[in-house]
Amino acid sequence: MIRILAILFIISIFIPVEFYFMIGTVRIETYRIVLALVIIYVIFNLKEVLDRANITDLLLFILVTIAFFSFLYNHSLQKAIQSTGIYLLETLGAFYLARLYIITPQRFFRVNIAFITIITLLLGFTIYESLSQHRILHEWAEKITGNKSLDYRLYTDYYIRNGIMRATSLFAHPILFGTLAAMFTPFALMLMWRFRRPLYIVNVIGLAISMLMTLSSAPLLSLIFQAITAVLVKFWNSARRLWVGIFFGGLASAMLIELLSNRGFFGILISYLTFNPNTGYFRMLQWENSMDDIIEHPVLGIAHNDWTRPYWMDWMSDSIDSFWLLVTLQYGVFAFLVLFTACIYAVFHVLNHIDQHSDEIRWMVTSWILSMMSLVLIGFTVHYFDKLQPMFFFMLGACGWEVYYRVTQTYIIDNDSSNNIS
Repeated sequence: MIRILAILFIISIFIPVEFYFMIGTVRIETYRIVLALVIIYVIFNLKEVLDRANITDLLLFILVTIAFFSFLYNHSLQKAIQSTGIYLLETLGAFYLARLYIITPQRFFRVNIAFITIITLLLGFTIYESLSQHRILHEWAEKITGNKSLDYRLYTDYYIRNGIMRATSLFAHPILFGTLAAMFTPFALMLMWRFRRPLYIVNVIGLAISMLMTLSSAPLLSLIFQAITAVLVKFWNSARRLWVGIFFGGLASAMLIELLSNRGFFGILISYLTFNPNTGYFRMLQWENSMDDIIEHPVLGIAHNDWTRPYWMDWMSDSIDSFWLLVTLQYGVFAFLVLFTACIYAVFHVLNHIDQHSDEIRWMVTSWILSMMSLVLIGFTVHYFDKLQPMFFFMLGACGWEVYYRVTQTYIIDNDSSNNIS
């Protein structure tokens, strides 16, 4: 059953955004239906869930609980139940789908290969969309469903740079497509480097071109953070004190910049981590103005209420282009601390034991660390909306298997599965 749900989830991620229907004010897409079935599966297999639980599980349950009380405080009981239900699907549903299905390195391998292969197969459409400035896949989906889901601005010159339209493929925004491709790049690169087969080389090229066609800073930032994290992983055990020192030194520098600069640390960071100066400026305004709401509502946030903007900024949309900022704004400071701690704990818990893995396993564990750490870091400049939010939590749960496959444990990899990996 869980294998079928995993296959359906992967397929659902690539179903165009136009395929949906409404139940009241709730938008029902295929991936949400799949995740609802996952929650039912979790309930019937609660013992297995509890047996595998750790601090990350506990923190995610606390996160969903905080979200419920945030909706209840800011809206109504009906809104709290409805909105928390959707949030639960996209957090715990996606997390436990990965946690319960990806229980061996073979399954981790196959899931990564599935995503990489589909993105590569879409390459022709991606190139055509960018060069012809024709969002053909969305046009076909609109004709089939009658639904128009893309923001109208995606068809304007704002999303055309040097004659190339920023590719969305099957997704709601170029950032979503580019970030998804970047998420699986570490695995693809390590697989190519390890085995050097033509197919694996093609996959890397497919991912690279797909990210390039989005003309987005998010994939580039992901690759930069992945490269930095690769150095961290390589020398973590031999220079742990140095890395801890660098971290606290960086934190102290950030606090000093926050105090002395009129733009603040995040304002400077955001303004320089985007290709488009206008985008950087808008994101800086979001950080500056939403901070007033965070200070006024630090415990339970503002939920789905609109964030405060000066009267002269009524032209600015209500979107927030930062995953971490939006979590803090909507659910409060404690929600941010809980989720951020869950992610950092998951990454460093795996990192601290990476040398206990055999060479056949270590490269896959490393690829997960690079992907997850980059997702955590670029979340300060990118909002994980639509299908990218469940993918974030799916990736968070995708390395739960590693604890059972350390060389200090006894494990067996059957020959067929080993052949699949090699």
